Amino acid sequence: MDIILEKADEYVLDTLYSSLPAIPVPDLISGLAAIPSLADTYSLFTNTTTAPIDTLKTIASNVVTASTAAGLTLNNLESDNLFRQTISLFHITLLGGFLMYFVFASTSYFLVFDKTHTKHPKFLKNQIKLEIQMSVKALPGIAVFTTPWFLFEVRGYSRLYSHIHNVDAIIERTAAAINPPSSVIQETFAAAIATGTPSLNATALNAAAHATAAAEHAALVAKFGPLGPLVSPFLDGWGFVFVSCLAFLFFTDCGIYWIHRFLHHPRVYKRLHKPHHKWIIPTPYSSHAFHFMDGYLQSVPYHVFVFCLPMQKYIYLGMFGAVNLWSVLIHDGEYKLDSNVINSAAHHAVHHLYFNYNYGQYFTLWDRLGGSYRKPKYEEHFEMKSKAETWKKQAKEVDNFDENGKPTAASDDSFKPKPSKKAL
Repeated sequence: MDIILEKADEYVLDTLYSSLPAIPVPDLISGLAAIPSLADTYSLFTNTTTAPIDTLKTIASNVVTASTAAGLTLNNLESDNLFRQTISLFHITLLGGFLMYFVFASTSYFLVFDKTHTKHPKFLKNQIKLEIQMSVKALPGIAVFTTPWFLFEVRGYSRLYSHIHNVDAIIERTAAAINPPSSVIQETFAAAIATGTPSLNATALNAAAHATAAAEHAALVAKFGPLGPLVSPFLDGWGFVFVSCLAFLFFTDCGIYWIHRFLHHPRVYKRLHKPHHKWIIPTPYSSHAFHFMDGYLQSVPYHVFVFCLPMQKYIYLGMFGAVNLWSVLIHDGEYKLDSNVINSAAHHAVHHLYFNYNYGQYFTLWDRLGGSYRKPKYEEHFEMKSKAETWKKQAKEVDNFDENGKPTAASDDSFKPKPSKKAL
């Protein structure tokens, strides 16, 4: 996200902020620094005769004083100011959310979505309008909770990195050490010459960087013992990019599966996830039509990943956009992929119809392991000889579920939990 924020600052936000009125804003870093530690707070409340309320007032006053001492105003904030970054990232996240939603969903709806689904008895009156309205209401809330994740990324707490190859990162770090203002790779050698260091030239710097990269790579390979030669191509460069993409997919698929399944717990379902299951026959516009906390919780694995495992930042942005597109595609009602591995639109249609199956995002692995996999019936999704008859049957089955999406006595036996071996 730092890439997007940097470009937004350069082309739009610097000019925009400078044109704003001189409204005082807090210096959040200084304000946070003025908050006493837990130990100091304990001492303030226990080792004094001052009334607790007066102690709180003193702490609050110190925080306010520290926050306003710099005299910051909205129109003179530096681009790395915490307050400015927070405001900027919120609006970028919100705008990006709206942009991806309407572009992806509209493209899918007009070019892919099978519009005969609008005649299904469970397709609601004015459903497209209702889906868009719910999505528009949800996206600002999602942006509020997502902004802190992006803020931590921008401020360097994630494991996102810039260069595909480690040697380029080493060259950049070297250039920064020689001449701090020049940290761009293309300026590396010019920076070295500018220092006037006679023993340092472009050739020597390049050779040293490659030697350092090779030594680091060899040390990393050695940690894998006999498997070292096999994993070596995947520890740097495009090989590592490939591995990180696979890890991202499997990590987030696992996380979303369990979060999604948690959202179907009766105590949670009615409060958070039920609004999304209003769309029994989903469309691309229903992909983001949910309670904002539902949408946010299912996005958490995407953010957590880059704080646990390294990933190239451009690749991460691409993957983030791709998973948003995938969320649209599994709601598009175009059942072309009959797979036992990929969680396709047909699999997700089963989820919307019958609630308790196919919680996964990309793959069927976790549904299989968790006992929640239900393969789409070929005659119901891929070769419907009589849509009206099939739809009537589906509508009847849906009506037999309770308000929490759980099967009732009237439900078909295939939807009822199988008795455990102990019960048998």
